Amino acid sequence: MEHQARADQLAQVPLFERCSKRELRRLARESHLEQVDAGQTLVTTGSPARQLYVILAGTAVVQRDGQTIGRLGRGEIVGELGVLCDAPRNADVLAETPLEVLGLDRAGLRRALDDVPGMGWKLLTTVAERLQPTQTGT
Repeated sequence: MEHQARADQLAQVPLFERCSKRELRRLARESHLEQVDAGQTLVTTGSPARQLYVILAGTAVVQRDGQTIGRLGRGEIVGELGVLCDAPRNADVLAETPLEVLGLDRAGLRRALDDVPGMGWKLLTTVAERLQPTQTGT
């Protein structure tokens, strides 16, 4: 998959929705494509969060203590908080079907953010909004 195609995929991910085409192309240059067979583990609880993954195709199951707590599909992201916070994984993520994912490791993300400093603020704002509790009745 060429860099422009990867950038187009990243543009569909909520974490990167505020990024410009230039910023997306920069991130795409740092990414790599991976295939994960059904039944394989993508991330394991307690392991170091060295990279985040964007699901391009397929579905994954999120488990904590052996219990399914969610499912993820196309356009969803796995492991962004662990990468940003340098925290261990807090769940297992298993490929329910064959997966095609874009991987972006911490060093590559850092290089992209150093090259395009304004992108960091966009990502920070998006992450903060996702973490903000939903306010009702205010």
